[in-house]
Amino acid sequence: MNKTISVIRLAILIILFSVAVVFLFGEEQDESLFSFTIHLIMDKAFALGLFYYVGRLYKRWSKIDPWFIAYDKMCDEVMDKPNPTQL
Repeated sequence: MNKTISVIRLAILIILFSVAVVFLFGEEQDESLFSFTIHLIMDKAFALGLFYYVGRLYKRWSKIDPWFIAYDKMCDEVMDKPNPTQL
């Protein structure tokens, strides 16, 4: 059951991040300048909100989910002993 929950959480983060990237880099195709500006501001604000939400979810789940805990531990180990060829 833990594996299923971890996979679902990971999928949620990937989907939310992907949607945020689409909204951030999406191009507006509106005819009027006013409509273009409103859609541009709304899309970019929605993308930033999604990035913030993904960060909050990751921060919350990284404390309780075993896969995220293992990932954070692996990253910390690499930061403690970096590869000398990459410095």
